[in-house]
Amino acid sequence: MIWHFLHKLQAILSTFSGWVSLLGVVLANFFAGYQSAIEAVVIVVALDLAWAIASAVKRGTFAYSYLAKESVSKLSVYGSVIVGFVVLDKIVGMALPVTTIVVCSLISLVELWSMAGSMLIVCPNMPFLRLLRPILRGEIAHKLRISEAQVEEYLNGTVGKE
Repeated sequence: MIWHFLHKLQAILSTFSGWVSLLGVVLANFFAGYQSAIEAVVIVVALDLAWAIASAVKRGTFAYSYLAKESVSKLSVYGSVIVGFVVLDKIVGMALPVTTIVVCSLISLVELWSMAGSMLIVCPNMPFLRLLRPILRGEIAHKLRISEAQVEEYLNGTVGKE
């Protein structure tokens, strides 16, 4: 799970949009505080689960138990990592827990990216999400288990209609 997270993070940060998104999430979490950053992680994992289920329903696949188990695993791993960084911040005596905020921001970014991919599968014609199509092509291909070249065809509704 950690390697999967790191792989997704590398894919996100390989784009300019990914870096801009990270900056936005870090700034939001910095001003909200570390407790809100931790709450945001729980919320985005739950929202990612909801959109993943909606995506599975739209595709006609049965993945509810797998998705629920994956979300519980994510919360367990993320929670352990966050607790570790909170303790580290306390040991170091930092007045502002910057490392906890950054770790929560990275986790939130990966989950938001995943959620955006699921949202695009469910609502491919939503104007704002259409702007994200080129950026999320790899994420959507991974979720649908198709090649990146087939993603646009799928989102346009032309896959299998030849």
